[in-house]
Amino acid sequence: MVEKKAAAAGKDLAISIIAIIVAIVLAVLALGIANGAAGAFGINDDIPRAAALIAVAIVIGPTIAAFATKKYWKD
Repeated sequence: MVEKKAAAAGKDLAISIIAIIVAIVLAVLALGIANGAAGAFGINDDIPRAAALIAVAIVIGPTIAAFATKKYWKD
């Protein structure tokens, strides 16, 4: 019984770690795209560009948390 719980916990941990890695890669890609889009839309000053990237990060953060913690996954 203990071995089954340990195996299930290990599997959940491995899936969570992989999910966190994938989420971080996607977040970095999204921030890179947002940075490029800021340049494409003519946002060249430092403060507006930082505000745009912070807005993107505010959206990406909860998405990473939901994906990595399996909050919205169906069993």
